[in-house]
Amino acid sequence: MGVSSWLVLGGEDPEHVVDGAAGQSGHVAQLRPLIEELSKPGDLVFDPFAGWGTTLVACSVTGRRGIGLEVSTERAEEARKRVAGLPEQRMLCGDARKPPLDPDSVDMVLCDLPYFGTKLDTEATEPGQMYALRDYDTYLETLDEAFGAIAKVMRPGAHAVIAVQNRRLDGTFVPLAWDAARVLGRHLTLGDERVHLYDWPVSEGDPMHTNRSHEYLLMAVK
Repeated sequence: MGVSSWLVLGGEDPEHVVDGAAGQSGHVAQLRPLIEELSKPGDLVFDPFAGWGTTLVACSVTGRRGIGLEVSTERAEEARKRVAGLPEQRMLCGDARKPPLDPDSVDMVLCDLPYFGTKLDTEATEPGQMYALRDYDTYLETLDEAFGAIAKVMRPGAHAVIAVQNRRLDGTFVPLAWDAARVLGRHLTLGDERVHLYDWPVSEGDPMHTNRSHEYLLMAVK
């Protein structure tokens, strides 16, 4: 029946913790197994929403070549400094809708989506900065453009793993993960979903509000 659909995650490896980026930087410890499972040593792994460069660190420790693309000039520069001493890792500043890569050149895509409705970069003016979008339909249209461009740079048979949660904004449930899967399916073949589980505390309250201690991994292939 294949692999398990869920995994309970622990903390980050101490040597990979990013100071000053709590809650914004993913964990090398959770990305490394995915990279090892879905790519080979020497393969090119692309993160189109690279943030603080965590995917590239995971690529380095697994012997993969990594390219990260981040629209925020500030975060791209910080990530560039983070991976500067790591072999075969490139951090670029740019728009995910226009990745500066050759068609069919990427062996794996691995990323965490910039979530709709966050308070991060709300005043940003960079074209393609999805955090700044306040209209959900516009966000999904921009995501559609990005997924289309990302699919073009993937080689046939390459895997994509997109991490995303559903959201609750101002008391309203927003099915971001499910809408993102629908959009992704226009450009790649959806395979299945996996779920990363976090050991977060639970408190009593409204039964319609959970502690949202899980994250979907949308699995797709070109």
